[in-house]
Amino acid sequence: MRSLAPLIPLEPLGRSLLKPIIGGLALLAISSGLVAEKFEVSSGNQQVQLIELFTSEGCSSCPPADRRISKLVNDKELWKAKVPVVFHVDYWDYIGWKDPFAKPEHTRRQSQHKNYGNVDSVYTPAFIIDGKEWRGFFQSFRWPTQKSKQPGDLRLKYNGSEASVTFKPLVDQTKPLKLKIAWLGIGLKTEVKRGENRGKTLPHDFVVLRSTTSTLDPDKGFQSSIPLDSSGLPAAKRYALVAWLEGEKGRKPIQAVGGWIGLN
Repeated sequence: MRSLAPLIPLEPLGRSLLKPIIGGLALLAISSGLVAEKFEVSSGNQQVQLIELFTSEGCSSCPPADRRISKLVNDKELWKAKVPVVFHVDYWDYIGWKDPFAKPEHTRRQSQHKNYGNVDSVYTPAFIIDGKEWRGFFQSFRWPTQKSKQPGDLRLKYNGSEASVTFKPLVDQTKPLKLKIAWLGIGLKTEVKRGENRGKTLPHDFVVLRSTTSTLDPDKGFQSSIPLDSSGLPAAKRYALVAWLEGEKGRKPIQAVGGWIGLN
């Protein structure tokens, strides 16, 4: 079992539960001037599961986890009851292959989960479902049963340059909520040139390509409009746009919404 170097500020990294196999970089074509089709999605009142996967192309145990979450592409509950988001972290880059999808902010998010007590340690692959560590992947368990909470309806619209978000809570909400919006790439592939997975082609789905953070304020009716640019996203087979709400602290999701979006 390989020990991780303490690469996250203020947070020593934990040990990987399974051993890293992968390392990689993708030959990404950069799409300029992507134009989005009309887009509007609604969560409904039932809580939608937010499934987070923290992964890396420098982690030998990550490809099976990537394949597991990729199965959701054809799942009948996708977007209706499950919103998957895959964060590539950068703390394995040093072992010989730089992950092209890894971002420092993804590593920070995983570290914050640890700081808030949502996970015991920082490792890859790591699943966090509804803000709670889920290790059922390692025993090939089914996805956790959907909770019966009804936090309220989260609606996301996009007009090509601006996202409009509205939340209608069914329970009393008096504090501001943190809003996250992310572009996801589906059908991505990496041709690994070096490292432990040299010569392999690694598929990826639901990869967070770009994200932004804002706030929904109760004094403004939990409504907000945020500039959102689709230009310059890495080329992908398909795209999705997702949003979710969290409390100001704790990283616990309150509601999530998402859907396929056409970009051309």
